[in-house]
Amino acid sequence: MLVSRRPGALAAWGSAFLAGVESADHTDEAVRDEDAVHRVVGVPGEDTDVTVAVALGRLRVVGVTALRLVLPEPGDLTGLAGPPATNAAATAAGSAVLTVGPFDAPSLALVPTSVESDRGAVVRWDVMPVERTVAPHGLPTLAEADRMVAEAMREATESLDVLDVARGRDEVASRLSGIERGLRRLDLPAALPARAQRLVVTGSRLFAITLIAAESDGGAVTARTVAERADLLRPLRRAARYALCAGYSSLADPTSGADVTGR
Repeated sequence: MLVSRRPGALAAWGSAFLAGVESADHTDEAVRDEDAVHRVVGVPGEDTDVTVAVALGRLRVVGVTALRLVLPEPGDLTGLAGPPATNAAATAAGSAVLTVGPFDAPSLALVPTSVESDRGAVVRWDVMPVERTVAPHGLPTLAEADRMVAEAMREATESLDVLDVARGRDEVASRLSGIERGLRRLDLPAALPARAQRLVVTGSRLFAITLIAAESDGGAVTARTVAERADLLRPLRRAARYALCAGYSSLADPTSGADVTGR
């Protein structure tokens, strides 16, 4: 499973549905992918949990025009404006999908949790209030995120060969191969600009590599060296997270060049 695939898929496919260029059923199927079921709890106008398709339909009725991905971590809540309970839930989950719309539309977050079953993952999305803010509340645009990734990669590779974490480690090499297989089957809506699709792939790959690198001691032989490697990986991981946020959220970004008119 690619990091952030579920919330990223909801942000991208949900935005395409809200723009009228994807059907509800296709969007529901794309978000669910190989999971057993997705249910959304707390949707405006609904007393019980509903499917993703029903939830998106309700959100469109109340004025939501797009969705935006955020990937908060402890110490970095960029993209979240509060309240504290929503920030805490999103940080614990590692992700949230925020609604975008005019001033009279509700400002909400959809926060995922999942449990495994014998039929696959059962995913719950809790709808929580979000303080209204000027989107995207500190997150970079598509162009800014693209430059950030390039700069972070250049700076990291000057001091650390991040891509060499699998040397001599069959289990790590297997994980890297799994990431590439996942990227080859990554399903993104056609409305997502080509630049955004490339950024999603790059961000997914880099984020996964930084996680693997953090778990591997590589050439580190002392605690100090391990700490230095962690310091070098941190900005690359941040750039990868921001790239994913910008790429998956590009249909909510008026500067992305996306054409969602259906032409």
